[in-house]
Amino acid sequence: MTAPRQFAARLLRNSSRAYAAAAVEQLGRKHADLVQHGLPAGFADPLDDTQVRILHLAESVAVDRPALLEHAVAWYKVVLHHRGVSPDYLPANLDAIAAALQRELPADAAAIAVRHVLAARERVRAAPIEVAPLLSRTAPHGELAARFLLAVLEGRADDAVDLVRSAVRAGVSVADVHDHVLTPAQREAGRMWSMGEITIADEHYGSAVVDRVLWLLQEQLPRPAADAPRVLTFGVGGNLHELGLRLVAQRLQLAGFAVHHLGANMPAVEFDLVLAQQRTDLIAIAATLTLHLHAAAQAIAQLRALPAARDLPIVLGGEPFRVVPDLHAVLGADGSAADAAAAVDVARRLVAPRQ
Repeated sequence: MTAPRQFAARLLRNSSRAYAAAAVEQLGRKHADLVQHGLPAGFADPLDDTQVRILHLAESVAVDRPALLEHAVAWYKVVLHHRGVSPDYLPANLDAIAAALQRELPADAAAIAVRHVLAARERVRAAPIEVAPLLSRTAPHGELAARFLLAVLEGRADDAVDLVRSAVRAGVSVADVHDHVLTPAQREAGRMWSMGEITIADEHYGSAVVDRVLWLLQEQLPRPAADAPRVLTFGVGGNLHELGLRLVAQRLQLAGFAVHHLGANMPAVEFDLVLAQQRTDLIAIAATLTLHLHAAAQAIAQLRALPAARDLPIVLGGEPFRVVPDLHAVLGADGSAADAAAAVDVARRLVAPRQ
């Protein structure tokens, strides 16, 4: 990461509220109606909405990967459209951000930031407003996934859990439940929320049901051998999303790894004490969203400064690493994975030379 990019990203992070206020003021001068009536009740107000976009920009700038901001605004286009927001709001918001940053940032920092904003502005123009269904009944175990999701959406948590319990008893593997039931059901629920078809309460309820299923599946996992390679898993500070990380941890245990799982939202402190307590062969870190990348970079830097972790392979996982496949290298890690199966493949590749 070059110094100018880091300087620009630091300014954007540290003063995101001030830059957002400047952008909203700019937007209000040209499009007062979009500020006054642009976002629905219950959604973020224009200031909060713009601040989040600037924080996304900071992460995009820090690694010089405009695709990260482009991906975020494409998602926002779908979300805003299905909540009745004017199609003019998001393009005008990005224009206002570019104008405010051009005026407020030092010239070098402004040039970097505005380049990313303009790339996102172009992506908005071409991005779709619909997302195709992400769950298919004709996929492997697709009927089970559809019935599971229907039970969740109808508030029948016990029935949803029983569907999985019965499937496992009938011989469906834990890996197949991961890949063909829970993952497509969660992705489809996320798509439905973005399209305004379900509420955030529905999505949270579904996550709670998946949490119950993961505890059920935990009982099906084999105990690792005494000499099994050991993996330390955690989500970076600020990352409250644990379900995907737990799924990966289970998959690693299925593959013969001994997993020491620290959970989500792990602050970048006391890694030396954790590593001193046990042998570790691999570290797997979850950064679920683009907004978690700075915390991931900090965690990696702290780990690399420790003698016990200096040469340990580190794997990163989360949506940003699907959007930008080489992102892990920019952050100082050795590999990345966008799903559980890929996480196992990467873990085996990185650990094998050390055994």
